[in-house]
Amino acid sequence: MGRPTELSEQIAVVRSLRAARLLFAAVPNGGRRDAREGRMLKVSGVVAGVPDLLIFTRPPNQPDKCGVALEMKRSGGKPSDVTKAQREWIAQLEALGWICIIGYGAQNALDALRDLGFRV
Repeated sequence: MGRPTELSEQIAVVRSLRAARLLFAAVPNGGRRDAREGRMLKVSGVVAGVPDLLIFTRPPNQPDKCGVALEMKRSGGKPSDVTKAQREWIAQLEALGWICIIGYGAQNALDALRDLGFRV
């Protein structure tokens, strides 16, 4: 059996976020789409690079922050896996008062959220 996929890692994080009853949403940027569906998503507001999960509940250890933007990567990933568009979004969100995390696997992401005081 190979490494978990980014999707399976994200699903594990989502289960923990739901169990902790945090206010969050997933951003539907991933997946394969045909050209027509891609155009429809683009005109309806889907933007490349937006982090995978947006947690609107303020971090307990940093309540002055707006929330947490979590970009998921598979475990064993590396910083070069982060795209230019993702880096740009992270920089803009941080400038607006968000905490941005790149989670290399579910365990890494959950550990970072626990460090912020979330009980996940």
